[in-house]
Amino acid sequence: MKVIVVGAGLAGLTCAKVLAESGAEVVVLEASDGVGGRVRTDEKDGFLLDRGFQVYFTAYPVSRRHLDHASLDLRTFDPGAILRRGREETVLSDPLRDPKALVPSLLSGAATFPDKLRTLKLAAASVAQGTESAGEANGGRDSSSLEYVRDRGFSEMFIHRFFRPFYGGIFLDRSLSTSSRVLRFTFKMLAAGKTTIPARGIGRIPEQLASHLPAEAVRSNSPVGALLREGETVVGVEVGGDAEEADRVVVATDAPSARRLTGAPVPEEALGQICAYYRTDRPIGGKKIMLNSEEDPFVNNAVGISNVSPLYAPQGEHLLSVVSLGGFELSDEEVFRRGVEDVSRWYPGLDLAPLAVYRVPYSQFDQPPGIHERLPGNRTGTPGLVLAGEYTEDSSINGSMLSGEKAAREVLGQ
Repeated sequence: MKVIVVGAGLAGLTCAKVLAESGAEVVVLEASDGVGGRVRTDEKDGFLLDRGFQVYFTAYPVSRRHLDHASLDLRTFDPGAILRRGREETVLSDPLRDPKALVPSLLSGAATFPDKLRTLKLAAASVAQGTESAGEANGGRDSSSLEYVRDRGFSEMFIHRFFRPFYGGIFLDRSLSTSSRVLRFTFKMLAAGKTTIPARGIGRIPEQLASHLPAEAVRSNSPVGALLREGETVVGVEVGGDAEEADRVVVATDAPSARRLTGAPVPEEALGQICAYYRTDRPIGGKKIMLNSEEDPFVNNAVGISNVSPLYAPQGEHLLSVVSLGGFELSDEEVFRRGVEDVSRWYPGLDLAPLAVYRVPYSQFDQPPGIHERLPGNRTGTPGLVLAGEYTEDSSINGSMLSGEKAAREVLGQ
């Protein structure tokens, strides 16, 4: 059986890996010049620059079936976060996993003592969930994340100073309007495992998936123009003006491209980020993420990424990753300037040299309460056509790979 997979992102590569391991002939057609979709890493002046700030949770249940963590050489963030308001710094962490943060966490004024107890309770409840994705994290009525944390008694101060910037960095939206299922599943990943990056960049993840395929299986710079049909059945694709036939076609592109090719009812609303990188004259923040707790900030979160993996920077140099949730209309120079403005309030006198700006307007699809029941499935109802993409599960590395795995099973009739 020959299968064409359109798109070499995580969903497409996972699907192709499962199919190839089952003996199918697989061709992966990728429009860009390499694998990974949004999960890629560039090199500039000896620095490794991920295309947008991304992390990998070792507790992801699906990816552990397909990735070799040892080969990825995962480097671990310290648990918790540093909350910043101008020069004011406070540390919140899990003292069981981060003993050195015990005293700072207990003394932190960013959370009341009941907030800290409720956080431990939420972590314990989240770990008890037996789900493989956010879309499966039922546990009662779905609500917004804001409603969920308010219902559990967290103080407005803690919601503003921690939940909004921390989950704003995960949801790419500080309003906390995202489904509480995503919050609960993410909390489980944080509590049950480690937050990491591959030592040589997030792009190592799709590269490892691609390494399981025959050398000629992935064709870069091969945009698919249309699906080929015989009656109602999809029998191949048009690529580069030529027809290529297959027994099955799996569309594993981003949501806008999938909608264009298939007409599938994929989510239309997108959330994005701007990620700016700076060379710094000294390391800051340790291995914790830094959260901006001020009102209406430009920088939502930042991290000294070379503190986590020194291989992200040339020897003796330091790399800072800064994320904004808005400002797509700004020039690169203005993005850099406003990033320096915010970070310099935290660390006066810090020398920040701009390196690169990445605009990722479609970092994930919007996930309001109730959306997961409305997402399309892998089976399309069109003979010969299968969907694979995070938009069939949830917006995450885990959701993408789970969708690819399920799409392969659909093709194989399992």
